[in-house]
Amino acid sequence: MTTPHTKFQINDALILEATRLLTRSIPPEQKITGVLRLLSEWASLHYGRVLLPNYTANELQITYSYGLVRERLLQGEYNVPFDQGLTGAVWRSGQLALVTDVTDEPIFLTRIAEPIDGKKEGVGFISVPIVIEGRPIGVLSAQRETNTQRLYTQDVDLMRIIASMIGFILVMMRQQDHFQAYMETLDNRSDRLQKLCEEHGIIGNSPVLLAAVKQLDNAKHSDAPVLLLGESGTGKEMFAAMMHKLSHRRNGPYIALNCAAIPEQLLESELFGHEKGSFTGAHKNKKGKLQQAEGGTLFLDEIGDLQTDLQTKLLRVLQDRQVEPVGGEHPVEVDFRIITATHINLKRAVEQGEFRLDLFFRLNVLPVYLPPLRERRSDIPLLAEHFLNRYQSMYRRHLSVSAGVMERLQAFYWNGNIRQLQNVVERAVLQAEDSLITEGQIDAMLVEEAGMGSLHHAAETPPPAVAVPATVPGKAASLPATPPNDIRYRPYERVDIKQRSRLMEALKRTGGNQTRAAELLGMTLRQFRYRLAKLESGPL
Repeated sequence: MTTPHTKFQINDALILEATRLLTRSIPPEQKITGVLRLLSEWASLHYGRVLLPNYTANELQITYSYGLVRERLLQGEYNVPFDQGLTGAVWRSGQLALVTDVTDEPIFLTRIAEPIDGKKEGVGFISVPIVIEGRPIGVLSAQRETNTQRLYTQDVDLMRIIASMIGFILVMMRQQDHFQAYMETLDNRSDRLQKLCEEHGIIGNSPVLLAAVKQLDNAKHSDAPVLLLGESGTGKEMFAAMMHKLSHRRNGPYIALNCAAIPEQLLESELFGHEKGSFTGAHKNKKGKLQQAEGGTLFLDEIGDLQTDLQTKLLRVLQDRQVEPVGGEHPVEVDFRIITATHINLKRAVEQGEFRLDLFFRLNVLPVYLPPLRERRSDIPLLAEHFLNRYQSMYRRHLSVSAGVMERLQAFYWNGNIRQLQNVVERAVLQAEDSLITEGQIDAMLVEEAGMGSLHHAAETPPPAVAVPATVPGKAASLPATPPNDIRYRPYERVDIKQRSRLMEALKRTGGNQTRAAELLGMTLRQFRYRLAKLESGPL
């Protein structure tokens, strides 16, 4: 049996041998492969692999490895899309992740794991970020057997040290032409994408944000439908507007409609238009949004809220490129590019019969995932500073911020994403005393926001799990990205009748405007109305 003391001795010897490798006059590639071999042979951390981002393919690709099947390597079977699996989460967040049994972890991509002793059961997986100049530029991953007495924390510590060593090797490789060219290409592409963000009012430079911008940039010369996916408050409206301005249709109209904000009885007329006299109140002909978007771009937000009969009509328009107004006798030719957005799982809606499968395929040509704020925490100070400057100017205040405020904002879970952060900063500017925004003031606001977060309908699905180091072998430890006992990270609580006052207060503050009240609480209008109806009928 390997005791913890013996394990520490193995780690020390391995680190010493890895250090010797760094000083040898051999190609850098051999140094990295040699370190991965040491992990396998000395520490039983098998199938080590180093993944670096390929922005063109929007995935992390195996660059160096030890023990993986060559044929699968050549076919790219171990590569991981930016927005998938634990490896993708590590690269996006810069935080380590692990599972103690790959067959028990639903978000783990089992295809990237290899069997140990002929089986995949009882196989653990550890991923740590490789950081250069403060940003994750790659991921180091390895497998290990679950049925062992040594602690995961020891292997995690070892992997972190090795990742730092590999990061050092990669820095040294900058002196070589091929890696220098790679880094320059990476930096140039990143700089260009950041410039695109600045030009279109999108704030941030995190890798996962730039990956989404890259997808849109790649499709700017196409008329292919774009489907923006992500939680409420992630900026889908801004991305849709940017997509229009990048496209060859930029000189045409940009027409936007929120399908959840229009009463059902009026939505058909808003979309398709109507002829004079087609119904009570139709005093003149009216062009719908589909006709208004002629030659330009039509953005339909919250497409998942569209009624089934209107889904059928929209599908017919996309197929035939003709629209027939309500009460009209002759179809009208239309030419527009469609961009849609939703915060719900459309695939699940299709399975439940709430969304047409054929329309889903029409809209899902280019799906683009917009990350929630908690997956781009490095962008929070930039966003907070932007909103702080805006509201200081708007309310003619001159404020400074206490040390620690930004750390608190970065640590919060942000169910409502950017919209919720914006509300908090505006409130902080309005309530600040003595020209200072303090940690105590922010803490109090975040306690209140955590309570409001429990009203968020989307929170009925638990937040994405981030695997954390386990201290004993067994089932993977999957916890929310934030400590559950901290006031800033209150777990979801079902709404009770006492919380009606929060909805009523939001309505009061917005003069009864349900759309604005929903935004204030970080919800969509449908979520707000759903909660209101449930509370009217008693406790949930």
